[in-house]
Amino acid sequence: MIVYFTRHGESLANTGHIISNRSLVHPLTPSGRLQATSLARRLSSAGLTAVYTSPVPRAYETASILSRALNLPLQSADGLREFDCGTLEGRSGPFAWWRFSRILHHWFTQKKLDKRFRGGESFLDVQARFVNLMETIVSQYAHSDARILCVAHAGVLHIGLSRLFSRLPFEQVTTWHIPYTAIIESVYENGSFVCTRWDGITLPVEQ
Repeated sequence: MIVYFTRHGESLANTGHIISNRSLVHPLTPSGRLQATSLARRLSSAGLTAVYTSPVPRAYETASILSRALNLPLQSADGLREFDCGTLEGRSGPFAWWRFSRILHHWFTQKKLDKRFRGGESFLDVQARFVNLMETIVSQYAHSDARILCVAHAGVLHIGLSRLFSRLPFEQVTTWHIPYTAIIESVYENGSFVCTRWDGITLPVEQ
C-alpha cells in the first residue's frame, strides 16, 4: 500500500492571515484552484484508489477538484483536520498570532506536547486522531495494492507524520517545509510507514 499526503492549495485564510482551522468559509484563491488542478495532473498516473480529505473548506475544495478530475471517491476524515486553535479561531491580529506562535514553540521546540490552545487542541490530541485514521486505512487497505491520497494541512501533517514516520527524527519531520500541494509519498511495509519522497526529495528506503 502506498499513501500520498498533500497540503491544500492557497486559500483566502492564508492570504488574509486569518486563523481558520474549523469550518469558517475561506475558499481557495484563483491560485489555489490552479494549484489543485496542477496537482491532479501530477497525480494522474499514480493509480490512486481513493481520496481522503480534511473537512476544513480549503482542504475539502482542493480534494473535490482532485476527485472530480481523477474520477475518484472522496471521503471526509476528521483525522486530517488542521489543529483546532480554540478561542483564536477567526482572529487575525498580531496578538492572536503571537499566542498562536507561543503554542507552536511549546510543541515543536520545547516538545511540551500536552500544551493546548485555550478551547482547542494539544499536539497529542491532533496526533491521536491522525494516527487513528491511519490505523483505519491500514485495516482496510494494508493487504492490497491500494494507493491512497490524503489532503490535509501543514500543521497536522507535521504533527501526524512525526509519529507515523518513526524512522525519521522528530526535528526533521516537524521542520521540513510543506508548500501548497506538495506531495509526500510513503509505503506501508512490515507493519510501519516509510517515507520515500518528500516534496520531490527521494529518501533512502533504509532510514
